[in-house]
Amino acid sequence: MSDIGTDYSPGWGGAAHTFVNARKAYDASAGRSYDDAKAAGKTLVDLLPKSIKTEARHVVLFLTDETGSMGEWPGVVFAKMPYLDHEAKTEYLGKDTEFCFAAVGDAHNNEDYPLQVRPFAKSEGTKKAIGELVIEGKGGGQYRETYEIGALYLARKVEMPNATNPILIIIGDEAPYARVTKSDAKRYAHVNLESDISTKEIFEELKRKYAVYLIKKPYETMGDDDRMTARDQAIYDEWAALLGEDHIAILSDPNRVVDDIFGILAKEAARIPYFENELKGRQTKAQVKTVLKSLKTILNLPKGKTPLAIADGRSVMHRTKKSGRTVVDTDGDETEPLV
Repeated sequence: MSDIGTDYSPGWGGAAHTFVNARKAYDASAGRSYDDAKAAGKTLVDLLPKSIKTEARHVVLFLTDETGSMGEWPGVVFAKMPYLDHEAKTEYLGKDTEFCFAAVGDAHNNEDYPLQVRPFAKSEGTKKAIGELVIEGKGGGQYRETYEIGALYLARKVEMPNATNPILIIIGDEAPYARVTKSDAKRYAHVNLESDISTKEIFEELKRKYAVYLIKKPYETMGDDDRMTARDQAIYDEWAALLGEDHIAILSDPNRVVDDIFGILAKEAARIPYFENELKGRQTKAQVKTVLKSLKTILNLPKGKTPLAIADGRSVMHRTKKSGRTVVDTDGDETEPLV
C-alpha cells in the first residue's frame, strides 16, 4: 500500500497533514486551473516573471512537465510538500531553504502557458506557488516538450546571490527539442539572444549554475522485465547526453517521486546513509526496492552494498501502533513501518 493516504505530523502550523485530502484539493484545483486562468484573462506574462530572485542560502528548483502524459505526478509532490519541506530543512540542506516551482509544456503546440515560473517560496508559501501553476494538459504527441526553453530561463533569469550548491530537478517523460530560436527565447523566456542557441549549449550553461537532475517517467509502458521501449531508450539517451546517466532516475510509480527527490538531496548533501535508513523506516520492502533501483546510477551504490545505518536522533516518518497516525519519531520508540 502507498503512503499517500496517511497523515503526517507536524504539518505547517503544527497541525496534522493528510496526504489524501491535500491531493484531492490539488486535483480539484488543477483540473479547473486552465479554465480559471482563461476566464480571468491570464496571459503568459502573468505566469512568467521577467526574472526571479532569492536571498536564501539553499534552493531547490523544480521544472515539471505539465502536459497530459504526466497524469498524477504533480499532485503527489503537492500532497507531500510539508514532508518534503521538513526533511529538506532539517536533514538535507538547512533551515534557510526555499523552493521554486516551474511548469513546462510545448511552445510549438500553440499552448497558452508553455512555460510558467513561480517566485521562490518557503514553508506554507509553497502551497500557493504550486497552486498557481496552470495544468494545461496538452502536449503534441511528438515525444518532445520544450524543456530547453525552461532551462534557458532558469539559466539566465534566476538570481541567487547567497546560494551554495543550488539544485534543479526536472520531472518529465519526453525529450527536449534540439535548439531555441531567437524569437522563442524572447517570447517564452524573456531572454534576448544574438542568434539561435542549441539545447546542448543551454544545458552546459545550466549545469554551471545548478546541480541538475532528471526524474524520468517512462513515456511508454515498460515490459515485465523493466526494459525500456525503443522510444523510451531514445529519449533516455538524449537526456543522458545532456546530463549524464548519474544524474537521471527512471521511475514508473508516481507515488515514489518525493522519495526520489529525497535521494537526490541526500546525494548532494552527502546524507545517503540517512536517506536509506529513513526510507526503510516508513516503506515496504517492495517500495524501498523501487526507489533504490530508480536511484541506482545517482546514488552509485556498489552492487550488493547498502549505506551504513545512521546515528540515533534521526527524524523518521512512522505510523504509531496505537492511533495509526503518522508522526515524526525522534526517539526510536515503538512504531511500525508506514506502508
